[in-house]
Amino acid sequence: MAEKTAEKKKNDWVLKLLALVFAVILWFYADAEQNPITNKQFDIPVQYINQAEEYVISDGVPTVRVTVRGKGTDLSSLRSDDFTATVDLSGAMPGDNEYDIVIEAPNVLERFSYQPTKTRLVVDRMQTKQVPVRVQTTGTLPTGYELISTDVTPEQVTISGLEKDLSAISFVETEEIDISHMVEETTREVALELPESVAVQGEQRIAVHFVIQEQQAHSNYETTIEQENVAEGLTASLERQTATLLLSGNQNLLTNQSELAQIYVYVDCTGLEAGQYQLPLQVRYTGSLEVAQITPATVTVTVENNSDTVVTEPEEPTDGDITESDTNTEGELN
Repeated sequence: MAEKTAEKKKNDWVLKLLALVFAVILWFYADAEQNPITNKQFDIPVQYINQAEEYVISDGVPTVRVTVRGKGTDLSSLRSDDFTATVDLSGAMPGDNEYDIVIEAPNVLERFSYQPTKTRLVVDRMQTKQVPVRVQTTGTLPTGYELISTDVTPEQVTISGLEKDLSAISFVETEEIDISHMVEETTREVALELPESVAVQGEQRIAVHFVIQEQQAHSNYETTIEQENVAEGLTASLERQTATLLLSGNQNLLTNQSELAQIYVYVDCTGLEAGQYQLPLQVRYTGSLEVAQITPATVTVTVENNSDTVVTEPEEPTDGDITESDTNTEGELN
């Protein structure tokens, strides 16, 4: 009886063990079905650390692809920000060399790989160059306005980069500035457009000042030439009595009679004695129009004494002349 009991207990233990093993196998199977092993990839930007200020680098790989293998639930929370890819340049020297890429990953990860594991870099010393700044604009000014000048501050900047990159640059340009709504003097602060391998030293922003005004129309205006400061006892006569002025300015003012009436053209006869002179025409005007030209520029002026003027008097009758009164007298005497 005791032997049967012991045998039964042994069989029960074996059955329990088999059941446990079977349960574990089922759990792994179910887990593999519901949470399978998978791969997940991330593109990680490469960072260059411990770079000497006098050196610049080029031709390196921009990103590294990291492949992580594990259960989907373990990988679901991973982000690219959880990884860093760095190249240590603390011992870098000028030239074309190969450098290791080091990946830092979350501690929970046991299996991951990445490509490439190395990058080839060209390390060169920083060069500088001074170049002028050019302004880029877009659009056109509103109708009736014109651009008088464009001033840039600073007019030149110092850029730095590889010699091969700087040699191809003779100027740098600003960002495009839209002028389509400008109707007055305007200042804009903008950045420079530079190649990625080139940097600007010092001030990063450029001030651009636009001088804008209404477009200038042109018109001819004829007016009388006046005389001023003729000495007492003298008279002055002009070779011509009118002059033609070329005016420029706002179109409305060019046809405004009140504005035009303010324009005074004259010759100055101060200190002149009798004689003939070639005097410049002068303009007195304080309005908004511009007198661009006056025609003629000079005029001939003749100055005479008032006593030089000839006065014609009636002639005295001679003895041989018989007047009507004499005839009448003789008739009365007879």
